[in-house]
Amino acid sequence: MATIDKFVLCSTLLFCIADLLVLISISRPRWLLSVNQEKYRSNESHLGETSIGLIEMCIMTSPANPNNQKCFISHQFRLVWSISFGLALAAFALLSVTIVLLVTSQYTQTPIAQYGRLAGFIAMIFLCLSSILFPMGFDSELIGGSPFQLPSDYRIGSSYILFVGATWLTTKMAIDLTKSRRKLPSAMIDRSSYSILSVLKQAIGNDLTRFSIPVIWSEPLSFLQRLSEGLEYSSLLDQAASANTSIERFHYITAFIVSNLSTHLERTSKPFNPLLGETFELKKENDSPFHFIAEQVSHHPPVSALYARGSNWILTANIEPRVKFHGTTVVATSEGRWVLHIKRRSEISRSSSQSSFYSCSGENSEQDEQTDNQDNRYDEYTWQSPTAVIHNILFGYLWCEFQGEINLQHIQTNQRAILTIQSLSWFATQATREAEMFKFIGYIYDGDDKLAAFHGNYGHCYYAIDALKDVDSITKSCCSIGGNNCIHFNSNPSLVPPCNLILTPSSRLIWYRCLPSMTDEELAARSQYYYFTPFTMCLNESISSLSSLPPTDCRYRQDVRFLEQSDLDAASSEKHRLEQQQRAEARSREGDYQPLWFKQNDNKEYIYTRKYEQRNFEHCPNLFFQESPLS
Repeated sequence: MATIDKFVLCSTLLFCIADLLVLISISRPRWLLSVNQEKYRSNESHLGETSIGLIEMCIMTSPANPNNQKCFISHQFRLVWSISFGLALAAFALLSVTIVLLVTSQYTQTPIAQYGRLAGFIAMIFLCLSSILFPMGFDSELIGGSPFQLPSDYRIGSSYILFVGATWLTTKMAIDLTKSRRKLPSAMIDRSSYSILSVLKQAIGNDLTRFSIPVIWSEPLSFLQRLSEGLEYSSLLDQAASANTSIERFHYITAFIVSNLSTHLERTSKPFNPLLGETFELKKENDSPFHFIAEQVSHHPPVSALYARGSNWILTANIEPRVKFHGTTVVATSEGRWVLHIKRRSEISRSSSQSSFYSCSGENSEQDEQTDNQDNRYDEYTWQSPTAVIHNILFGYLWCEFQGEINLQHIQTNQRAILTIQSLSWFATQATREAEMFKFIGYIYDGDDKLAAFHGNYGHCYYAIDALKDVDSITKSCCSIGGNNCIHFNSNPSLVPPCNLILTPSSRLIWYRCLPSMTDEELAARSQYYYFTPFTMCLNESISSLSSLPPTDCRYRQDVRFLEQSDLDAASSEKHRLEQQQRAEARSREGDYQPLWFKQNDNKEYIYTRKYEQRNFEHCPNLFFQESPLS
């Protein structure tokens, strides 16, 4: 049985109330009331009261029984009232359609909720127009007796009040349905009564990517969606493209790499393993626009290929994660490299008047593929991800750190940046932990010559050091970034303090981690929602254009949806079904799997073909459906 999303349930209930209010208001002619003042002063207060509605008028005829009234449709009925009635009736029908579609969307894998949102939005427009048009029917300059002349002793009737209430309620819900969600449908399940030891004791020294981890230890995201989180601070790449010097460009690119590390520190849950052929597409079209596409191109070994394109840059990667359990820690490494193609400064102004940063026509895919990977208008930078270590798997507070170096190389020159992460000692005291946790320092080189330096805290901030002589100098100034920027582990903010990086005289802030527009209540509840940021909250949200995505997109995964709703049994059952389905397909497959949107080059790296942008998804397999997703 499907688990109904709490937000959808609440929205449906409020739409039902609005629909009922509309029905009551258009069925009762009590929009405006005109009271006979002489009768009102006597005991016969209701006698002579005139009720004006959308289609008829009523006059009280009996002082003894206010319900006795004579109703009629005036021969001088205004056209705007007819239009108002038609709009109100259409809005009632659209609200009914909205309710049906929202409820049905919870029991089918067909993406029909978007049509419910559209119907609700149109109903909102119709109700607003009806509310405005009805009073416009009283604009006649005629004097006396005309039913469309606003009486001097009028008052607002209950039906009009109900109609305005329905309009407000519909407007609010239509707007809420178009907003990006601020939290998941349900808080995560308490894990205190679950033990992971029974699973991990079989995996000591082995690759955890080959083990089926219970859903309780997962977060409601696919690994492909987790990869897209690295673009939360994609504006740094836009700033790198417009940087005036090569050193400044290095600073922004290195800061982007550091920002990618910051997204993982509080996140000790495991994302869902992608199925072979699974995809994820993400478009950001406001500030710092980009188009992200990822595909699971291999299952054994697991390899994820990604392609992201911004206004003046292209980011690609082949990620082969390897996760091993070593008794008390989990160590995650990543084979493969990240490649950033970024336009040379001389080319940015020349191309600013050209087409958008991504094209859906697919007409020049072959030429674009060559441009992306071989065009000399681009500078090329490469690096590899550092090792991630999660501590205290069995006992104590879980916490994550990165270890090793990051070597960022500029392929066309001999320049590079080397970032060294300062690892904590096993015997570090609490004071040492607070002083050294997440710290890094690095240099930008041209050959063996140091050109510039930088330092920071990869959980919080990145500072350029403008003067090399200041590297070993310290001041009394500290990084003042704190508050919302504080890293929390296991709801224990005291474990890791806000950034307390000691600055040098020439330290200059390039980047800092932020949680934009989160309320105090949302910040306090982050531990209940897997420590997702506002950016992450939106990754698995059902978007209005879901039907335009291929059936291989992560958003169709019902096991992830069930975990979002804290339905552990349904999530486990669906995850098991998908795993069994994937094994059966592997046994019946003849030859090697051929990815749909990436192909291997001579270096055995998967390169994006740009065929995805033609948006021809008829040949895509139905990975997550027992039937066609649109049947």
